[in-house]
Amino acid sequence: MSESELAVIKPEALKTYIWLQCFDGSIQQVEEEVAMFCPMICREIVKNGTGSSKNHAIALPERVNPTSLSLILDYCRFHQVAGRSNKERKSFDEKFVRIETERLCELTSAADSLQLKPLVDLTSRALARIIEGKTPEEIRDIFHLPDDLTEEEKLEPLKNINDDPRIRLLNRLYAKKRKELQERHQRQKLKGVQVQKEQKDERSLDELLCFINGDGGSGGKATKSKKKNKRRKDHAKNPPKADSEPLNANPDVQDDVEYPFEDADLDDGLDPAMKEELDREVEDFARRLNSVWNESHIGGNGSVQRFPGFNHR
Repeated sequence: MSESELAVIKPEALKTYIWLQCFDGSIQQVEEEVAMFCPMICREIVKNGTGSSKNHAIALPERVNPTSLSLILDYCRFHQVAGRSNKERKSFDEKFVRIETERLCELTSAADSLQLKPLVDLTSRALARIIEGKTPEEIRDIFHLPDDLTEEEKLEPLKNINDDPRIRLLNRLYAKKRKELQERHQRQKLKGVQVQKEQKDERSLDELLCFINGDGGSGGKATKSKKKNKRRKDHAKNPPKADSEPLNANPDVQDDVEYPFEDADLDDGLDPAMKEELDREVEDFARRLNSVWNESHIGGNGSVQRFPGFNHR
């Protein structure tokens, strides 16, 4: 080929290209001199001889997606050209990192995977400027990080190797907050104990026994048992005196003395036939007792005389 023919050929036709494959399977054709700017790609070309064809494309790390690869190639195209001034490079870098925070994080990760240290330093400084002066909560919001720290872990003292007065003051503040947090937890525990005490069962022993025996649903029996116990105690403290009150032999007049037991309690658990027989015997005995009492112990004036064989203590 003559010199005139070579002059007609465009410079792009003289460039050599290599093939790069991202983790998602997409393949890009890139200028070799631009791709060689990345140490990881340069090593694959020189040592392994890959990338010369589409079937032997260089497999890139998982963290290098097509969007990040496109930005990295733009960075390499600008900086691989010799003769650019530092002012031009600095101006390019400042504009280059003016992207969304999420994309900037992806770019930093991809540049680190390709071992492109100048770009890693550039993006890291840009991220540092973003989080400068921000609180941990604000940083978590910026990078969408989960808050998996407990309140105690957030208040752990910071290491102060250089005896920085600001860190010393911050640790003092953390110590005060830790003390307040401990006092709050103690108050919550005491409150929980008080609630448990308030919920303590105040039922009597008879009521608990009724509940265990299956009578817990009937409130009438529990109330009845309480009244019976009360009458027993009152009867034991104040026994009835026979000298102060006359005996009433008339069955039609009700006696005012409260007995500690009720008929219903004595009949519990009896067979109906036996209960009926006992009722008949009681009625027969009552009739005979009343007839004997009326014949022997009622005086001429109708007053009731004392029964000679009945001794009160």
